[in-house]
Amino acid sequence: MKLRMVIIVTGATGIGKTTVCKKVLELAQNAGYGCGGIITDKMPGATLAVRDIRSGEKAILAVPGGSSIGPFTSKFTFDTKGIDFGIRAIEEGISKDILFVDEIGILEARGGGFISALDMANKRTTKTSILVIRKTLLVNLLPYLDEDPVVFEITAENRDR
Repeated sequence: MKLRMVIIVTGATGIGKTTVCKKVLELAQNAGYGCGGIITDKMPGATLAVRDIRSGEKAILAVPGGSSIGPFTSKFTFDTKGIDFGIRAIEEGISKDILFVDEIGILEARGGGFISALDMANKRTTKTSILVIRKTLLVNLLPYLDEDPVVFEITAENRDR
């Protein structure tokens, strides 16, 4: 019998959710677990990149402010090519032991971005999915999941553990 688990990493904006995911990823890889999916990286100028965990390749995910490259939020405009790149990385990583999806946010709450990752997590062949979801969006996004996740909230007090 395969243990299936969905872990939600949550917390306030800027608290260190991605930093915790990167540490968990490093520990899992060092322990021999196959990992796939995406991690976001901050680039110069407040640009966000999405990194394919398996290949290490990156694509621009979002740029600050408004532009015509794709959907936007109050802070960022998202590049549709970066979103497509991330979705492909998630699809290719779904068969691994651990699938990381960092970050599911405002676009997904609107039904866009990486929302398909929640459907993939429901149908997954991975043993564990680690999904980063901002705390304020949990109420909107948890109903998309078929099973109850383990929710780990990152705070200033626990993020280094």
